[in-house]
Amino acid sequence: MLSELSIKNIALIDSLEVHFSQGLNILSGETGAGKSIIIDSLSFVLGKRADKSLIRYGENTATVTAIFDEITANTGAILAQYDIECDDFLILKRSMSLDGKNICSVNNQRVTLGVLKDIASTLADIYGQHENISALNSSFHLDIIDKYGEKVIAPLKIEHAKLYADYIQVNNKLKKYGSLTEVNKNIDLLEYQINEISQADLKDGEEEELFALRHKLNNSQTIISTLNECNNLLNGDENENVLSALGYAISQLTKISSFESEIDGLLERLDSCKIELKDISATLCDLAENNQFDIRQYEECEQRISLIRSLKRKYGNSIEEINSYLEKITEEYDFLSDGEEKVKEFEEERTCLLHQLYDSTKILSDARRSAARDLSVNILKELKELGMPSCKFDTQFAELPIYDAFSPDLNGGDDAIFMFSANAGQPAKELSKVISGGELSRFMLALKKIIANLDGISTMVFDEIDTGISGKIAQIVARKTYDISKDKQVLAITHLPQLASMADTHFLIQKSSSKDSTSTTLIRLDDNTRIEEVSRLIGGSESSDFALPHAKEMLDFAQEYKNSIK
Repeated sequence: MLSELSIKNIALIDSLEVHFSQGLNILSGETGAGKSIIIDSLSFVLGKRADKSLIRYGENTATVTAIFDEITANTGAILAQYDIECDDFLILKRSMSLDGKNICSVNNQRVTLGVLKDIASTLADIYGQHENISALNSSFHLDIIDKYGEKVIAPLKIEHAKLYADYIQVNNKLKKYGSLTEVNKNIDLLEYQINEISQADLKDGEEEELFALRHKLNNSQTIISTLNECNNLLNGDENENVLSALGYAISQLTKISSFESEIDGLLERLDSCKIELKDISATLCDLAENNQFDIRQYEECEQRISLIRSLKRKYGNSIEEINSYLEKITEEYDFLSDGEEKVKEFEEERTCLLHQLYDSTKILSDARRSAARDLSVNILKELKELGMPSCKFDTQFAELPIYDAFSPDLNGGDDAIFMFSANAGQPAKELSKVISGGELSRFMLALKKIIANLDGISTMVFDEIDTGISGKIAQIVARKTYDISKDKQVLAITHLPQLASMADTHFLIQKSSSKDSTSTTLIRLDDNTRIEEVSRLIGGSESSDFALPHAKEMLDFAQEYKNSIK
């Protein structure tokens, strides 16, 4: 439950801290005192849209902190999902500034607004005029029925969702394969591409080697003439080559070797040079022989380069990319090679799932219609007690399509609209078109009372649920609101003295003004001041002689009712 609410710099509130109790907490006050500010502040810290205009004039930031205790299992599960530790209490805090900054935290741990809203949705439910509008929106009616019949409907929805997920999965597989015609077409194309690339038998680095070969062939004449020229210098004309000169030098040195001991060493070195030069000369001859221009080799080189260029235009910017593409399409080919069989298998599976989904949709719809009938009985019972004995209420469901026109839907495909008539002899029509403001307030109170214990939320906030209500009906509304507070904490802003008299804790909202500012404050009333406030709600100071005794009587009557249901 909400144990404490701290507000700083929101509208007329400078700084306010209020401690709420279990049971029925009533907030009342003069019109314009700032009751809506309390609700706006609570809505803000629970994750509703931030409105910078709420920041108190002259301030740059506004902050609201809410402390909840007696944390439910639902809230604990959400906290565990987000790895937020919680012991006995939970602190929600949210700040906004004029420059647009929005800071949220849970137990002093920074969170996103989405996380804050998820957690807050398990803590408190605020019912005000905007919820009236929501109740008129038929898109919410099915959610109400599902919540009411949750024990039966929730497992059916889970099973239906599993079937739907399987159906979507098999549909996606079929999309991946395509139709049988597309499968065969894709196989033919892939087979052609695989053959074209495979037959080319491309090697990494091959293109660079081909370019080098072509360059060499294009310069073969220059290479051959240079090699021959160099060979001639070594071993060409007998009178003008290095080997002849070297041989002459060796013969001359041999003649004088007996006169100089070092000549023998020089002769050995010259012999080595002669052997090396002869080998070089032979190599030059071989190179010249091997570098003869080969037109066939040249044409093969050009054709190979042309083939690689063609494959690059189709399949990649390099041989590496082309080979990588080959691996990819080979896997795809293997995947599609049994495509016809797979497509038939998946189509049979989809047909089977479609039948199951159709049956599941009918079962889910039957459960919803049963829950709606039961809800109608309870709503009518509550509305009768709320002074509407002749009203009619039921739920109109759209007819389910025949199987041939069936299209699966995650939520079961039901459309539900609440139908209502307040007067005897009048047919029930769409709720949003015929219900008045006072009737809607009673309808929503009846609905909230019925489903109060179904959502696992421990705090309910009613913002002026007394709209359009007075007299005897006001007393019944007060009792029913108190009935809800026996199982949940209820915060209610009201103008009804009957409801105010039922309070377990009563707060008076006051607005005070000074020369420089206006502020809203909250005062917890004691027994005496409660009588004065209920008196004011009954008739104000002008009728105090009547109102004060009436207020005491109303409070006594409320206490008798509380005692009777303990």
